[in-house]
This record gives sequence, C-alpha cells and structure tokens, in this order.
Amino acid sequence: MTRGETQASDLVEGLGPFWESGTFWAAAAAVVAVVAVYVTHRAAHPRRRLMYAFTSDPLVQRHQREMSTRVLRVSLGDQELSDPRLVTLRLECRGTRDISSAQFENGKPIEVVLGVPILELVSMSTEPPDVHPTTFDVVDGVLRIGPGRLGAGETVSYTVLVDGAPDQYTLRRELIDVRVRPKWRVDRDGYLVDDVPRP
Repeated sequence: MTRGETQASDLVEGLGPFWESGTFWAAAAAVVAVVAVYVTHRAAHPRRRLMYAFTSDPLVQRHQREMSTRVLRVSLGDQELSDPRLVTLRLECRGTRDISSAQFENGKPIEVVLGVPILELVSMSTEPPDVHPTTFDVVDGVLRIGPGRLGAGETVSYTVLVDGAPDQYTLRRELIDVRVRPKWRVDRDGYLVDDVPRP
C-alpha cells in the first residue's frame, strides 16, 4: 500500500460509519419533514378529479331535410320538433377519492346549460352498471345533478332531448377540492373539437 493510500484509509477510518454523522441525521430529518408535510397535505386535500364530455347528435340529418320531402318527423307529445337532437353528458370521476355530497358547496347541484331548453331526460347509464347514481332531474330546461356521491373510477352518462343546436355546452358547478376539466370541446353543430389539453 502506498503512503497516499495509507493516509486515505486512515482518514476513512477516522470518519466512522456514515450513520454516526450529524450531517446525515440532519439531512434525514429534513427529508422526513418534507414527506410528513406532503402526506398531511394530501390527507387534508385528497385528489378528486372530474372529467366531463359532451356529444350532440341530430335525429334528422341536414342532408335528409334537403333531399327528401319524406323525412322522419319527431314529436314530443303534441309538439313537433323542428331540429331534434340528443345531447349526452359523460361524467368521469377519475380521482383517487370519491366526490361526496360534502363537495357540493352549499348543496348546489351541478347544472347542465345548453342555451336551448332541455325537453326530456332520455336515458342515464353508469359504468360499472351496478353503480347507484346520484340524484338528477330536469328543472326549467336545465339538467341538475346532485348533490350526492360520484364514486372514484365510476362514470355516469346522461342523454337529453333538445330542439335546436345548442349554442353552448356548459357545466356549471361549485365543487370543493375537486379539479374539473373538459375531456374535449364540442362546437355549435355538435362536432368534436379536440383542442383541450389532456390532464
């Protein structure tokens, strides 16, 4: 062993095991403190995410109206609809925690506003199919959802009937500690506009 190697070996032996170092324990304490703050923050603000998407489908296509006098006509009761459309809202609870009734600020429901009155709720479906959905109803031409539970990993779809092309696809909500984002955007004619950034 050379003289330099001997000196280095003596120096390492003089330092002792790294776990006996005050610097090591100070750094370890700092890491534990950071982790504790993160865990406390996550516990106080659990990750809840709600994705939503609209689709719109006319029941009578425009080219059918222009090319034939014998087109399908749709009526609701005694009212004949001039431009009947089915609009579907899909809600995906993608977070790691359920969205509960407590997340609906002051008990206010989620509201679906389309710019044209919602005439009828046509269908509702869930994924998985045995999910018990939160309360919903159509009031004054607006679909109202909740307050109630939206389970983590669950999806609920609502299909409604309107007369005329919606001039907006709006999800009004006042949810606490819930990140809400559109999955995609729909234009006035019901076509998908895929310019919404993915989460």
